Amino acid sequence: MPKASVVVNTFRPGGLDITMAGMRDQTLKDFEIILVDHRYELRHRRAMALAQEYGVNLVHVPEHRRNGKWCVALAGWNTGIAVARGEVIILLQDWTYAPPNWINAHLQHHLARPTYVAAPYVYYANLPPLAMTKPVDEAQ
Repeated sequence: MPKASVVVNTFRPGGLDITMAGMRDQTLKDFEIILVDHRYELRHRRAMALAQEYGVNLVHVPEHRRNGKWCVALAGWNTGIAVARGEVIILLQDWTYAPPNWINAHLQHHLARPTYVAAPYVYYANLPPLAMTKPVDEAQ
């Protein structure tokens, strides 16, 4: 069982390289990424290849409830939480780079007793080098 599960819910094209770069750069390595993807069929093969290239543990799943072309975002988050195996679940928005100590900082709040942590987003202008410059989608 991993220490943490990072649940990412996505329905937009692209951005997976940014998210996986942040996960690659984490100081703590005992975690899994649960990517719940409305575009699962379009990019599963390429998402898994990108995860391997970045050296991250990715579980890529479709959201459990679909509404045609419309995203059911809360169903996606629920799918990720149901699939997660980590002791702690951390939610991360798609297209987001998490800085290197991000998971470790979250886990520090869970050492003494179970805790619910709500934190604001911090946006960084400078990203590390990314493997891709185009969206990770088979069809545009």
